[in-house]
Amino acid sequence: MPETVALNDVQAIPVGQLFAPGAPSYSIPIYQRNYTWGEEQIHRLIHDILDEAEKGESKDYFLGNLVVATADHEDDPLDVIDGQQRLTTLYILLQMLSSRTELKNLIGPMQPLVYEAREKATRALHSISDRHDEIEEGQNEREDTGILRASKIIEQLLAGGKEGKILQDRRVIDYLLTKVLLVRMPIDRSTDLNRYFEIMNTRGAQLSPVDIIKARLLRHLPDSIDRELLNRVWTACSDMDHYVVMSLTAGSTAQRAAVFGSDWNKIPSSDFSCLREQVIDSKTDSVETTGHEDFATTVSTAMTLDQALVTYSQTIVTSELEDVNGDERFTSQITFPTFLLQVLAVTDERNDSLRADDRQLDDKILVQRFSARIDYLPYSERTNWVRKFTTDLLRIRFLFDQYILKRESSLTSGNESTTEQEQGSWSLYRIMRGSYRRGKQLQDTPKYQATFAAGDSGTGTRSLQRRILLLQSALRITYTSPRTMHWMTEALRYVNDRAVLNTPTTGEGFLHCLESHAQKNLRMAMNSGSDKTSPDGMALGFAIPRIVFTYLDYLLVEELNQWDFTFSYRTSVEHFSPQTEDKEHIDEAYRLRDSGLLDWLGNLALVTVSANSKFSNYLPGQKANNFAARKQSLKLEVMARQAESGSWNDDDVKYHHEAMMKLLNRALAGE
Repeated sequence: MPETVALNDVQAIPVGQLFAPGAPSYSIPIYQRNYTWGEEQIHRLIHDILDEAEKGESKDYFLGNLVVATADHEDDPLDVIDGQQRLTTLYILLQMLSSRTELKNLIGPMQPLVYEAREKATRALHSISDRHDEIEEGQNEREDTGILRASKIIEQLLAGGKEGKILQDRRVIDYLLTKVLLVRMPIDRSTDLNRYFEIMNTRGAQLSPVDIIKARLLRHLPDSIDRELLNRVWTACSDMDHYVVMSLTAGSTAQRAAVFGSDWNKIPSSDFSCLREQVIDSKTDSVETTGHEDFATTVSTAMTLDQALVTYSQTIVTSELEDVNGDERFTSQITFPTFLLQVLAVTDERNDSLRADDRQLDDKILVQRFSARIDYLPYSERTNWVRKFTTDLLRIRFLFDQYILKRESSLTSGNESTTEQEQGSWSLYRIMRGSYRRGKQLQDTPKYQATFAAGDSGTGTRSLQRRILLLQSALRITYTSPRTMHWMTEALRYVNDRAVLNTPTTGEGFLHCLESHAQKNLRMAMNSGSDKTSPDGMALGFAIPRIVFTYLDYLLVEELNQWDFTFSYRTSVEHFSPQTEDKEHIDEAYRLRDSGLLDWLGNLALVTVSANSKFSNYLPGQKANNFAARKQSLKLEVMARQAESGSWNDDDVKYHHEAMMKLLNRALAGE
């Protein structure tokens, strides 16, 4: 539909009109970065749209801004200044939907999106709709890997399970095309773009959802010392890349011993008054810095509520960590907003069916989640709730640091990265008090030891510590979106419940908790109710949930005695016997006569997009020579070994399929 509004006006553009014939076309200028969105960002955008569409309301949903530079000539494309990641993702999504015959007319013809002076990116965008056709050898290397990765992520989402069916529902597509809007904001081409980006990135005066929640909690604490304690705890816990033992008590080992015990490994008190006495010395007229460079406020009962809100409402992490000594080498797997939602979920006393709702971990509704929890309480109970939340926040953060995996900032030998771009090895350490000699004096320093190093857990290759780290990393790369990290909620709830009862957390008990959660999801995945299945009921191809592949690799660690295996971030389902035959190199020993076996679990493995691209349409015997890819999946390793022995035919696929199903069913039976 041609647009009737002048191009230099701000407009709300429905997704269905972004690339329609007659509408302005778009170009990504050369100075813009390449397409970089991964699975988490793509899934978040699509889930946000699905959430709105499933409400059954006809309200418009604004995805965000699209800032463009006006064209010099009427027929020239608009240069995308801000919003190119979102725009490219929408283009890929529409192309993938249009590639389905039954949806092609619904999507309609589309103008191409162009990446200026980047032939690989433009070629990749233009070939998306033809992805089901035969791919020439070497074509993947000529295309942009980020765009290729995104198309595979969306393809697997469309082909897999309930979400894929919902996304292809005509009612949902109609909502996407007509009610999901981008606000297109034109700026003059003569604008100083460096100045524009400087203004866009200067947002220190804006309150984030985290700041809004903090300000509201502070309003329910009439005592200024209580407010100071909440501020100290909040600021320390928001620093997700340092252990809270260090960040809460930076600069004072005596205070650290008071709060966390003489060895720094005791969970903080659940008594708000006790914690306040340990952290805030109300009798000392000392100056405490809030972490905001413009405020250094003396803690006293004279501080008014409004002063406290101004002083403490913005979450700025203190830099006073002079005694951390290397603590910054660890990286948290979730952000502070997601951690706040985890704390709410852990302390939620509702039934399990409500606990498993993905939306309770969606940081898009962070403020609403807190508002719902506080507003439910009588006004007289809200102060005590905030006090309890303060102690819960610190205690659960302490448990998070001990029992939830992190990633070390530097890649160590034998470890894979968690994304195709990001390096780092998985780690699971608790912090302890150590010492080192400085001259003639011993100085306190943090030391890190395996969380389950003591007693019968051991630290060897087959130890509980190793099993727990393997399973957590398997779950981490399975459920990449923060809103689906229910395994983390269950793990934190398990250790928190034991801490409340003053009961130790054992390696056996913690591993059982993780395995039970994984197996519950595995059981649902194996009984997904897919329309098309193998004879034993397993879904086919892209419809097989990722937990099936990752849990198989977890089980195969012991089966194959491969205890040095490391889980890496993988999103691409690889057909070992290719969907499209390489007709020039057909070998009967590596050929499936029954094409229906192509999508059986026995012919599939989960690998990175880059590995999938390099495999192309090679025969299994050739794929077995890619030893780097074999390291990504033990299931692929088993398949490659069979191919090395001389065949990968119908019988081989059936045998491997049955062996993998037997392994899964044994695990579910507790054998």
